[in-house]
Amino acid sequence: MERTWLLKAPAYDGGVLSEKDFNIGYGKSIQEDTQTSRMQLVANTNAAEYLAYLSKLEQAGYTKIFENEINGNLYAQFRADDCTLYVYFVRKFKEVRVIEDRVSTPIDRFGYELPAGEGKDSTVIYQYGMMYTPGDPKPGQFIRRHQAGGMFYIIRLADSRLILIDGGWESQSTEKSVPEALKFLYEVSGTPAGEKIKIAAVIITHPHGDHKQFTHDLIKYHSDCLDIERFCYNIASFQNIGGHNPTYPDFGALVCEKYPNARFLKPHTGQSFMLGDMKVDVLFTHEDMVLADKAVLPLREVNNTTVVMKFTIHGKTFMLLGDVGTVVENPDWRIVEDMRVENRFLGMYQDAPGSYPTLQSDMVQVSHHAVNYRMPNYYFAIRARYAMLPGCDMAYEDYPSSFFYRVIHQLITSGAVEVLMGSRKTQWFEIHKDGEITMGNEPLRGADEDYLEYLKTFRPFDIKEIPLWSE
Repeated sequence: MERTWLLKAPAYDGGVLSEKDFNIGYGKSIQEDTQTSRMQLVANTNAAEYLAYLSKLEQAGYTKIFENEINGNLYAQFRADDCTLYVYFVRKFKEVRVIEDRVSTPIDRFGYELPAGEGKDSTVIYQYGMMYTPGDPKPGQFIRRHQAGGMFYIIRLADSRLILIDGGWESQSTEKSVPEALKFLYEVSGTPAGEKIKIAAVIITHPHGDHKQFTHDLIKYHSDCLDIERFCYNIASFQNIGGHNPTYPDFGALVCEKYPNARFLKPHTGQSFMLGDMKVDVLFTHEDMVLADKAVLPLREVNNTTVVMKFTIHGKTFMLLGDVGTVVENPDWRIVEDMRVENRFLGMYQDAPGSYPTLQSDMVQVSHHAVNYRMPNYYFAIRARYAMLPGCDMAYEDYPSSFFYRVIHQLITSGAVEVLMGSRKTQWFEIHKDGEITMGNEPLRGADEDYLEYLKTFRPFDIKEIPLWSE
């Protein structure tokens, strides 16, 4: 079968072209864009052919603005007249992806770096406390309208700018809790009353309803208090995968209305940029899962389109997993979806059997609220000492889901000595300039009174009470 080069960029020489090109999804508006960004894939290629293609692009007048190498995988970005061209080679799978990105700010213009010696002596990662219920409540337990899921992280950078990550369920983001969240942002950023809070970036991991609402409502009702400089998300086309939350186009429209001049990045694997004193490495997107020969996305679970990122702060690292690794039994494929995702993700970063130095991190966000139970290889690769689990804070023996037990065992056996839960307190890791990590917490804000009474009916989680745990 004859394959055709379909992008406007110069053709790739070598390998086997995909049958067609692929729509990589939405820009800042999270709606169908008039200039669609496309990707063409090349199978059975090698590093020499990839490097020859980079030379071909430069000879054609493309300007290289970014280059990176991670574990033998090669990445480069070029500026063109009407787009940026992102090209990367994955060593293990002998594949190249060429992306004409028509929606992103060029990578060299997106981030910013805090000059050495400026700012505070620490940076803080907050797991913002929200109202939860257990994943499978027993009869008579408090369930009202608060969800089992939900994730909202806030990072206070050394220059006092904030990063907002995702944002929880609609039922957690109430008329009472949203003003309290705004008050929290003012306090942790040190912004005087009447001035706008500087938000360095809003990051969305994937388009599910429990991963945006605080951020959505803060923008909708309090945009006059927020100066948002950047947005960062890579959302797959809803034509290629279902299961998304239908309000995300509304979120995109709101973002474009309130912050038309904010920079936007649709992150691609291998990109690296600075936000103040924090380095961001993009390690995985749905684009990595597109089949190189057919240009088809073999996913049915939107959780598995999560953008995985690694943050480096003062030499310490935090792995953001979103909801990646969700189990789906898919009759259209010979092996289950989560195994396909794991094979691709871990395969990209393995340098020897059982060795994944790129993925090793000091801290990890536990994927999918501890629902994803087939994750031991992820956690053994990451080997984090500290974990943040966005979920219901209750004693190990009282948790209603067996998935939770498996995940906690995986974390402990891979090296975790502390797990911070999300429903009883706002908890945080503070990373100091000397590399020390300290923890802190404060009581839940904006919770309903009956929810606070409900919390008294069970004990909080304590990793040191689990027999498996040891120093």
